[in-house]
Amino acid sequence: MKNLMKNLTLVMISILIISPCFAFQTGKIEKLIKNSPYNESATIAVSIKEADSNNIVYEQNSKKLLHPASVLKVFTTYSALDTLGYDYNFNTGFYKDKENNLYIKLGADPILTTAQIRNAFKNLKEQGLTSFNNLYFDDSILDKKEFAPGWMWDDDVNPYTPKVSAYNLDKNIIKVNFINTADGKTSVEKKSKFPMTILTAFNQNNEKDYIEINRYNWNTPEVVEISGNVSKTKEISIPLSSMRRYFIYTVEKALEDNNINIQSTLYASKLLPAESELLYEIKSPITTAIPLVLQNSDNLMAETIFKLAGGKKYNTTGTEENAIKTFTEFCTNKGIDTKSIIIKDGSGVSRNNLVTADWLTNSLNKLYKDKDFKKFEDYMAQSGDGTLSKRLYDLRGEARFKTGSLSNVSTIIGLVKSKDGKTYSFAILTQNFTQSQSEIKAFEDNLITLIYNQ
Repeated sequence: MKNLMKNLTLVMISILIISPCFAFQTGKIEKLIKNSPYNESATIAVSIKEADSNNIVYEQNSKKLLHPASVLKVFTTYSALDTLGYDYNFNTGFYKDKENNLYIKLGADPILTTAQIRNAFKNLKEQGLTSFNNLYFDDSILDKKEFAPGWMWDDDVNPYTPKVSAYNLDKNIIKVNFINTADGKTSVEKKSKFPMTILTAFNQNNEKDYIEINRYNWNTPEVVEISGNVSKTKEISIPLSSMRRYFIYTVEKALEDNNINIQSTLYASKLLPAESELLYEIKSPITTAIPLVLQNSDNLMAETIFKLAGGKKYNTTGTEENAIKTFTEFCTNKGIDTKSIIIKDGSGVSRNNLVTADWLTNSLNKLYKDKDFKKFEDYMAQSGDGTLSKRLYDLRGEARFKTGSLSNVSTIIGLVKSKDGKTYSFAILTQNFTQSQSEIKAFEDNLITLIYNQ
């Protein structure tokens, strides 16, 4: 008996020496969270798991339903690519039917630019096509709902959440420069000639720079009110209130510049006839958009891809409803539960989205083991990329991340290959805080560094 106890003691000592010291690191993680100034008033949800085994390493509030913000993009974009494929192109086609009508078949291309539209009409002119009876827009690729459920009404002037439309063009924003003149006044220079009235009221006596933008679409959608103080030249972006109006304006200018005549100036929406002739096509590869979604957290790109996948899956117009249905079916096929969460959009902007930290790590681990995930993972942000351009420098090459931010919400998920050789998935969701986003993100970085040093 004495020898048995001695052997057991030696075995236990050996285990402690050769095994990763989970208790030690867990204690550090727990101490960091409990000692943080956000822990009492804010909600901090954390889930850390081994990526291969899905074993829980640490969790706190991991079953609480919270807003995912943009970390949701990892799952909605991955599921959308399962339908669209990496070889998918956003196509904008210029066609002529048998009655000499010109059709522009929209592809909801979130990368499309005014320069490409101008070049398309230049090409038509070079083909000798200088007169058409009517101009029609086939905008059937996406529905007319430009905001997803749960998007905030005051996001109407937020350049990071432009409306989403079949008429996507120039990222659906107008750029405006504020220039200080020699007499101490501020002049406004709109980079596009698109008719938009900008009313300004600047207070040059205010020491702190700030800009406040308002637009009241129910009264005057093309009037923007800007107030504040600007001490140096500054550029801002203002989302368009009507992408269709902006798209038509751009087309009209291109027609005029190339002396192409349209007999009727009534531009209706109409489905492209089956036997129409393709005259010119603009193609934008989806692979150009994916890093903008995963690294820069571009909401326009994410929402467009999400809705397009729903449309392709069911061979119909892309809607939020069939996009969510496509997402749910994908998750079911991958063994990911969606009955315990609420998903209302593809970008994470909706305040109606609710997930748990546990769901995020569990789902991430499912994708991690998927045969197609490595290609997708290569598009995800490393430290130094996009929203992580100034964060977690020491983890470059050792981790992939996705961040998320809403008002009083900060989230981050990812996969970290730690110093013990194992890969860990993690999800950190912090919300209902009064501190700055930068303070919360510093807290996240400290926690992730502890995982890496495991």
